[in-house]
Amino acid sequence: MDGATAFWRNPLNTGLLLILIFVAVRALNIWFWLQPAANFVANDISYYSYYTWCLDVGLGEGSAECVEADEGLGIMAEYPLPAQWLLQGIYWLAKGFQEYFQWFAGLMLLLDAVVAASLFRRHNAKGALVWILFTGACGPIMYFRFDLIPAALVAWACMLLMARPHLAGALVAAGAAVKLWPAILALPLLTPHPLRRGAGQARLVGFLVAGIALGMSSLIVGGWTRSISPLVWQSRRGLQMESVPATPLMFLRTFTNSDAWPVFLSEWNALELRGPGVGLLLQASTVLTVGWILLTLVLSWRLWRRFRSQSPVMLEAMLLVVLASVLATIVANKTLSPQYILWLAGPHAVLVMSRSSDWLRGPLRLTSVTLVIVAALTQYTYPWGTYGIMGMPHGAPLETSMLILRNLLLVGTTVQVVLLAWRATSSSPLPRGSTSIGDELTAHSDPQGSENLAAPRGSGPADAHP
Repeated sequence: MDGATAFWRNPLNTGLLLILIFVAVRALNIWFWLQPAANFVANDISYYSYYTWCLDVGLGEGSAECVEADEGLGIMAEYPLPAQWLLQGIYWLAKGFQEYFQWFAGLMLLLDAVVAASLFRRHNAKGALVWILFTGACGPIMYFRFDLIPAALVAWACMLLMARPHLAGALVAAGAAVKLWPAILALPLLTPHPLRRGAGQARLVGFLVAGIALGMSSLIVGGWTRSISPLVWQSRRGLQMESVPATPLMFLRTFTNSDAWPVFLSEWNALELRGPGVGLLLQASTVLTVGWILLTLVLSWRLWRRFRSQSPVMLEAMLLVVLASVLATIVANKTLSPQYILWLAGPHAVLVMSRSSDWLRGPLRLTSVTLVIVAALTQYTYPWGTYGIMGMPHGAPLETSMLILRNLLLVGTTVQVVLLAWRATSSSPLPRGSTSIGDELTAHSDPQGSENLAAPRGSGPADAHP
């Protein structure tokens, strides 16, 4: 072993390098945020702080704006009640409105660092590096939206799938209580068999216990109407300009002479499109959403059929299905807000860290590079290119082209990861060179298997992006 190789195999040296990369990338993002063309990215914190003030003080004082906001679905009805509780908790830590911004952004930065550190392994820094680069490419928005919280919960759930299955299930339920989307991930996490004693059943128990506890708490505190308000809010929203289903109309409004597709700020705090074809594309989004659910069900069923017991490659197969499901969620959504891209960070990083099959090395490297590009393009489209994309009556060609490219890469990556997940859940033997050959023999010779191992709204031009 030469000196350079020995240097980089030293965990201390690797850790110090990761810290330097983390600090450099985060410092760059802070500099981005300070630029006049991009500083409105932080406006949502004002939204959070104002309405938490309403809940704490404004309603009691009879503030007209707070009372009006509380009518109908309720204050911050687009968010589940546990998310509202988290935002109120930050308000109480900040001891009011004035220091809310510093507390919120500081806690998100701390959470970012903690997740990166928890992904680091003595002889495997890949997961931490992927998290640092991918979330860094997303830009400063990660510190000004609370989507980093469910992203972190899902990341930890993926890390603990084998070592702490009960906790992994509970973390998925907590993520779903904050932002809904992680709920569907419970399906692939039932592997190898939810009805037999083992890791799959433990994850199911953890998910149900935490989910029922949080769901009943929401129901008791807020009642039925407030508990389902995020679903009602989502169902009433229109076609957001950044979404994948909106891509054809974004092309037409930019590269043709037609003025038929104006962008407007809707009552749901979103930049949406109106005009010919919007209704049809909303229907297409609904069909895609049904397809996403069916895809997750089919891939999960293939997981259950493929892995009847523990296997050395079961973890990477589960993570591929989780990543495929999250990608499909984003692609199908009629409201692709820029911070949604953060949802990919956890499954992506843990998959890279946990890969064991040789056949997956090349495709996963391609996926990692593509997703970092997707994150960077998302940062370009919001905040840097937002004014150009929403330009009236036509969008700016460069900015809109970057949005279309981002969406096409998202679709392509989704197809690629679905195919990888399909292959990983195949019941037929994989080609020579894959470490999954003979996995059934391994499972029978060591029935505990790897279960004992630790799994390696604002005033700006964009909406509050709930």
